[in-house]
Amino acid sequence: MDGNPQSQALRRALAKITAALQGVGRKPVVIGALAHQAWGAKPEPKNIELLVPPGEEHREAIRSAARGEGFQEALNPGALRFRFTDAKFSATTEADVVEATTSFLKQVHGRAQPGVILDMQLPLATCEDLILMRTGSDHPADRASVVELLRCTAGRMDAQYLKQEAEKAGAFDKLKVAWAEAKKQG
Repeated sequence: MDGNPQSQALRRALAKITAALQGVGRKPVVIGALAHQAWGAKPEPKNIELLVPPGEEHREAIRSAARGEGFQEALNPGALRFRFTDAKFSATTEADVVEATTSFLKQVHGRAQPGVILDMQLPLATCEDLILMRTGSDHPADRASVVELLRCTAGRMDAQYLKQEAEKAGAFDKLKVAWAEAKKQG
């Protein structure tokens, strides 16, 4: 792990928010830029994104546990977004807690596997699911991250699952374009 203050603060924030979630019985799965990095993507993550089982009845317990770990709730109606300011490292990290409210996100949560994220053992979304989460997006950064993940994980992924789920989501054409670009770059 990088020893710069932002990376150290990110690691401390990840440890604290996962402890808060586990403390209230909500199993966190790492998604977003941290998960992409765990699968081999190069961009340095700045924030935390975690996927948890849905349950409106658990939101207040999550908020309370996060506050207990030193987080402040960021103003974002309807979302569970927290901010952690680490005085030791003079850095601030945001953490988004995403509820698995769709059948696809529930599937992502259920398929998670053990991974090493910032030197910690945590449940990690599969590379296929991370690719699928961004394949349908038209945002250039999402497209670039899909291409990079395809390049990094080509020999380890379940291509059949990826194809089936992309077809189901209506994103197979975008996946094919990204795959062609990944092959060109590889």
